[in-house]
Amino acid sequence: MSIQSETTSAAPEIVWGAAKIAPHIGRSVKGAFGALESGKVPGAKKIAGRWALNLSVFLSAFEAAKPNEKPRLARVGDMSD
Repeated sequence: MSIQSETTSAAPEIVWGAAKIAPHIGRSVKGAFGALESGKVPGAKKIAGRWALNLSVFLSAFEAAKPNEKPRLARVGDMSD
């Protein structure tokens, strides 16, 4: 019988490419690319010329924000490895 620890964490869900990131952030592909390039998407990072979005970091930015406060806008490179 195997016992699985409840403390094991699943790998973060990463979405690759501006076109696939766009629906998650509620933008068109062009709008998503602009937001990504300007560093306004929490959890987004450009890796080897391709955009990646860590969904858990992105969503936690909204959970951490107070009701009448905008979430902190991350800068490119703020995402932890």
